[in-house]
Amino acid sequence: MRRIIFSLLLTFLVGHLASAQDINVSGVVKDLEGEPIPGANVFVKSQPTSGTITDMDGHYEISLEQNQTLVFTFIGMKTVEINVENQREINVVLEEQLVNLDEVVAVGYGVQKKSDITGSVASVDFSELEDQPIASVDQALQGRVAGVQIVSNSGAPGGSLAVRVRGIGTINNADPLYVVDGIPVSDIDFLNANDIESIEILKDASASAIYGSRGANGVVLITSKKGGLNEEARVNFNAYYGTQQVINNWETTSGSEWYGIQEELNNTRTSALDLSIVDPNQNTDWFDELTRVAPIYDVNLNVAGGSEKLTYSLSVGGFGQEGTIKGSEFQRRTLKLNSDYHVSDKFTIGSNINIQTSEQESILEGSYHTGVINTAIKLEPVVPVWNNKETGEYGYSAFTDYPNPVAQIAYENARNEKLNLLGNIYAEYEFISGLSFKTTYNQNSYRNDSYDFEPVYYVNVNQQNVENEVSQGYNKGDYWTWENVLTFNKSFNRHELGVMAGYTMEEGTYEWTSASKKNIPNEDEALWYFNAAADGDYVSGNASEVGLMSYLGRLNYSFDNKYLVTVNFRADGSSRFPEGNKWGYFPSLALGWKMSEEAFMSNIDWISSLKLRAGWGQIGNNNIGYYPYQTTMSGNAQYRYLFGPEENFDQGYVVVNMRDQDIKWETVESYNLGLDALLFDGRLQSTIDWYLKDTEDMLVGVPIPMYYGYEGGPVSNVGSVRNTGLELSLNYKERVNADLRYNVGFNISTYNNEVLSLGNGQPITGGSYYGGSATRTEEGQPIGYFYGYKTDGVFQTQAEIDNHAAQVGADNAGLEPGDLKFVDTNEDGLINDDDRTFLGSPIPDFTYGLNGGLNYKGVEFSLFFQGSQGNEIFNAMKTHLYKFDETNKHKDMLNSWTPQNTNTDMPRLDGNDINNTNRTSDRFVEDGSYIRLKNLTVGYNIPEKFLSPVGVKALKVYFSGQNLWTKTDYSGADPEIGQRSSTNYLSRGVDIGTYPQAQVYTFGVKMQF
Repeated sequence: MRRIIFSLLLTFLVGHLASAQDINVSGVVKDLEGEPIPGANVFVKSQPTSGTITDMDGHYEISLEQNQTLVFTFIGMKTVEINVENQREINVVLEEQLVNLDEVVAVGYGVQKKSDITGSVASVDFSELEDQPIASVDQALQGRVAGVQIVSNSGAPGGSLAVRVRGIGTINNADPLYVVDGIPVSDIDFLNANDIESIEILKDASASAIYGSRGANGVVLITSKKGGLNEEARVNFNAYYGTQQVINNWETTSGSEWYGIQEELNNTRTSALDLSIVDPNQNTDWFDELTRVAPIYDVNLNVAGGSEKLTYSLSVGGFGQEGTIKGSEFQRRTLKLNSDYHVSDKFTIGSNINIQTSEQESILEGSYHTGVINTAIKLEPVVPVWNNKETGEYGYSAFTDYPNPVAQIAYENARNEKLNLLGNIYAEYEFISGLSFKTTYNQNSYRNDSYDFEPVYYVNVNQQNVENEVSQGYNKGDYWTWENVLTFNKSFNRHELGVMAGYTMEEGTYEWTSASKKNIPNEDEALWYFNAAADGDYVSGNASEVGLMSYLGRLNYSFDNKYLVTVNFRADGSSRFPEGNKWGYFPSLALGWKMSEEAFMSNIDWISSLKLRAGWGQIGNNNIGYYPYQTTMSGNAQYRYLFGPEENFDQGYVVVNMRDQDIKWETVESYNLGLDALLFDGRLQSTIDWYLKDTEDMLVGVPIPMYYGYEGGPVSNVGSVRNTGLELSLNYKERVNADLRYNVGFNISTYNNEVLSLGNGQPITGGSYYGGSATRTEEGQPIGYFYGYKTDGVFQTQAEIDNHAAQVGADNAGLEPGDLKFVDTNEDGLINDDDRTFLGSPIPDFTYGLNGGLNYKGVEFSLFFQGSQGNEIFNAMKTHLYKFDETNKHKDMLNSWTPQNTNTDMPRLDGNDINNTNRTSDRFVEDGSYIRLKNLTVGYNIPEKFLSPVGVKALKVYFSGQNLWTKTDYSGADPEIGQRSSTNYLSRGVDIGTYPQAQVYTFGVKMQF
């Protein structure tokens, strides 16, 4: 009996031990097209921290106990779980996951699963934009993100863009904060788009409060490409070449048309023009003389990979673009290196280096009198380019003082050279599972050299230079930050907790110097330096420094994977503010509810995920200069004065900034409600947001009495602005079969902007042009709206003139039928400044984007439309082209009122113009709405069977077109009008001859080895 029991026990134990023995399982992981997937994760479900990854052929091998479950995962693919049982070979096919909710995105000082985000965060996968001919990263985002409006300030090579996240919250600098691989920067024009992996945009305060005093205008987080652990080295080559051309020309008169208009004007002029000195058959299209078909190219090479401990990514790139306007050009070269080294399972170090050099040649822009494009539009067509080309004698106007723009380009040699260095080093240590500490040192430095040489020349008395002059400028900046962040993540039962606490220090120093000298004996370019010049010293310069100290923290909590809470807090102490106001405190709170995880929604199969979000927060804006709380003075050379009996020149000083010792942050308080939905097994992704954003303590100039001896008062925190809007994004992806897939997307954003207070209530004018100011900012209206007179057609009879409000003098004496009729808006019987009123706004009612893509058997097709609706443009060029003077004329003037042509809104030709016809009015305010085919790309992926014999893994050839079609009612060259310069914030939508966008055609190739 004892022997029988022992035998049974032995049999049981042997069987049990046998069942617990490890077995080896191997196989291959492929996609639906049968291609192997290298780098896929394979692990036992009960042991997620240990496992293996597939090799370059998709092969894996793993040891595990019988009756375990294997899990197969890969980024962008659906997770597969298989019960092993007694299988020794398991081959797996992974399907593409249309939306990966477990994907992590950058949120500032860390990452977070997309499914757990409670704030308003938009993500952009940059791999979809690599085929586009873009000079700057922000240009690629135009129209692709709801709530982010991007408008070109200039279409010139290297030109800037105005980026506005959820409207315009201040009359001051409203640019967002850019953070590149954790490094805060003020702009991203130096970045190579090919180096970017993804972009996240933090739009509401609950998301951007972690950046405190710099998050008021939104935060753009940019993550660069990296290599992967155990990843075989891959080499990617991408290049394109193409041409650019101007889309539209201005509708100006020919030589004979201009001549005929001048003859008519002579009939009413007190002093007639002597038209005998010009040739009516001369027909110079000045704008056409300036433009050209210009090349554009981009070449990039990237090598990335990794071993068991090291990851790396090295890329070099070169971009070149000649402008469609002669005399403008931009060249950029980039070098980028990312590396991470896992010293041990707990300790990791890494570095990131980004070096960029650029050269830019530019024409004079932004001037409403001598700007090259502005002049080309206004100069009479009867003026020849050359009086004598063989002797180099340029043509010039016999009537105006406008310069010959072709000569301007020839004689003005302005160029700018810039070096950018952006980098960091970091060390991260994991004390225990879930608890880690990371310290990072960031450095952002630039050196900017500008050169300008103006030779001796003579076109006419109004366009000449009697002494050659060389000017040079040097501008440098160094900004470092030191960040220390402690992170803790823990899951227990139904709770998930994430805590981040950090401390940062930042300091920046900036210097600039400008100098010029005259009379270089030889005008050879090799001698364009100060030591070759004889006299005329002029030197100016300045220096500034800024510092910031911050404490920051974030708490993420999730209960039962349904209920989410995120709390952010940051305290900033800045050198920009006086004692008592140096510190600002910026909290935020956001809540999320994953409704789709509730039991009452478990039977709704067509809803994959549904999440409700609500957020509140306070953030700040410290883009206000370096010393606003101090009175500063300048002692430039122009402030020298004669003193004493010997009348010696002594240096004088003037006040350039009066202080407000109580100045503090501009603070933005915002509220956000959002709903995220994934429908139909993830095919349809939808996000809708409503926001309210109030700017308080906006800095506004305060008027002071003139006896202070200073025309501008200090800026003080007395203004407030409100922005509200709705945002909707829809994206649908469908994989029909292994050969065919397609996608469509749409986003739309509404904008409502209102100034709530300017403190003393005094309006602010802006948008200056040759005839006055086009914009006005006042309480109850949007920032920078167009302000002027309304018109009501033209007078048809003398009776209409007699019965109209006093427009000229007390009784309209001198007005005639055909003169322009101005509206008496306040109905006081007088037409004067009090009748000026709201004429429109450059802020659109809504903006939108529409994209679509199709991939069939290696053939790729995509298109993208972008548009703006409800915004107006002040066409300042028409204020010149409609003048009754000698300048060039708009073709509209060929339809001017005459007794025989009364069915027109164009007033009669009046050489004396006692009516002041071209005062700021709605005649020059046009509908700036447009829709534009921003990009169209067609590509073909060469089948692998043709590539593998020559060692190429992938090869794609493609054609891309930019700005191929535009529908607009705007009569100017381009409806995309930003602000005149990066600092002229109240000139938005005022067209004084803006450098237009180009139509671009490129052919490219992408290869992987």
